[in-house]
Parts: sequence; C-alpha cells; structure tokens
Amino acid sequence: MRRIDTSLLTSDECWAVQISGLQHCESCKFVGLTACMGQNIRKTGKNNKGVVVGIKGIAVQ
Repeated sequence: MRRIDTSLLTSDECWAVQISGLQHCESCKFVGLTACMGQNIRKTGKNNKGVVVGIKGIAVQ
C-alpha cells in the first residue's frame, strides 16, 4: 500500500485519479460525462494544485 500526502490532493477533483492514477479512467463509468471530475487532470496531467498525476497517481517526491 502506498502512502499519500493528502495535502497534495484537491477536494474538487477526482480522488481516485489522484491516488490511483490515470489508469483508473480505463474502468470508470464517468469518463466522457459531465460527472467526470478528472477531466482537467486527464488533459493537463496535473491537479489544480499543480501536482503531477501520472499513470499510477500523484508522483512521489
């Protein structure tokens, strides 16, 4: 199990994508819908705090 610094997460974006990474989107039923809260992360590769979110989640620093 990974440890996540929760201060790096944004509350208004998909936590599953921030924690599990972009791979979460492959099985998410909200992708492509207005209910998807990870759209910006998928476009930019970063959350609203500017933290990089990769295929396996927030990059460990």
